[in-house]
Amino acid sequence: MSKEKPKHCDDIVYDFNAPKELRWYLFVNRLPAVLKMLAYERGVNPNLFADYKGKRIRVVMASRFGDVGITENLNAERGYSARVSVEELTNFSDKE
Repeated sequence: MSKEKPKHCDDIVYDFNAPKELRWYLFVNRLPAVLKMLAYERGVNPNLFADYKGKRIRVVMASRFGDVGITENLNAERGYSARVSVEELTNFSDKE
């Protein structure tokens, strides 16, 4: 039995079937650091919330390895408690 490899978060940006809030968050958070800082300086800092194992979580990081960092602290902007593949998350929104 072979398990399909999870999608890299960069690939989800190009998936038009993925939720637009997810695609936008990943697009901004996977920009090169200098461009990401420019976006932040101009007020572009999207939020992303989702469900994970029956709990509402906040996505706080998109990794170059393809996974995302999550936390149960819905007010946190940084600092993740777990790293998971995007496929493990559901019910994406830019609001809690």
